[in-house]
Amino acid sequence: MTAPDTVAEAVVASAGIVLPPDPLPADGQWFDVKARLGRRGYRYLPESCHYLLAAARDALAASGDEPERHAEERRGVVVGTNSAVAGLHADIVRAVGGDGIDGLSPMTVPFFSVNLVAAKLSTEHRFKGFNLTVTSPRVAGLEAVHLAAGALAAGRGDVVLAGGAEAPDPRAGDAVPESGAVLLLLRPAGAEGGTVVRTALRFLPPRATGTPAGRERAGRMVRAALDGVCPAPPAAVHLVTDGSPTARTAADAVRDWCGAATRVTDAVTAVHAGALAPLRLLAHALRPDRPAPEAVVVASGEGNLAFAAVDAR
Repeated sequence: MTAPDTVAEAVVASAGIVLPPDPLPADGQWFDVKARLGRRGYRYLPESCHYLLAAARDALAASGDEPERHAEERRGVVVGTNSAVAGLHADIVRAVGGDGIDGLSPMTVPFFSVNLVAAKLSTEHRFKGFNLTVTSPRVAGLEAVHLAAGALAAGRGDVVLAGGAEAPDPRAGDAVPESGAVLLLLRPAGAEGGTVVRTALRFLPPRATGTPAGRERAGRMVRAALDGVCPAPPAAVHLVTDGSPTARTAADAVRDWCGAATRVTDAVTAVHAGALAPLRLLAHALRPDRPAPEAVVVASGEGNLAFAAVDAR
């Protein structure tokens, strides 16, 4: 859809944010499927699909039903996730390993294919242009926004729902599980109204951070990406890292790039099992009470880097 070393730009028409409250209710139940989606047709969908559909409804309502002004074939969906159906995959592994299939529901098993989560969204709202699911560790949410913006720039659509959805991963180990969904309704760059968002993707080979020369090259790459997504110095840069050497190298380069007027926050210090944390920060930067430009940078031990910046309004 777009070259990974380019900067993509789009206009955010609206956002849908479905995230658990902090603190959680005592019983841990924070999402009512019947209240948010309806009494029939949704009960057996995966948890992540519930969140995604609810976020889409919120985004579409906030946009004044913007997609209805465009042909169904000009509407697209790009969703990023790391653990949307991880629970189902774990159940299938247990069944194959000897527990038997009695614990598997024929209603949910088809969702072993993670792209069906986003496909359900396209089907429900008649987004027939294209549908893409990406799963790159940690960066999948911002990657979805980047790919959507690139598709709009290439003329492949007029409006795209882009973002991410997650559900707890039972095999996440010490990583913090994530639940919820964040979706942005994007229009092509130059569209009236909304807020401009710029994104970039990069890859930093983990082995490259093992030498001074490699770290210097990595620093140049990170600084160039930030120059691309931030035409003006941001008021804040929010870092989402996982403590790996690769992520630390990227974070050091971000701090070197930032001027005295830019606040750098280590927004996420614990390793998360999904890709929602950067999207949550991006959505927060889009709020009307955040008038200054802000940027989000996420770096993973696998070498995936993603950059996003929101212009001042």
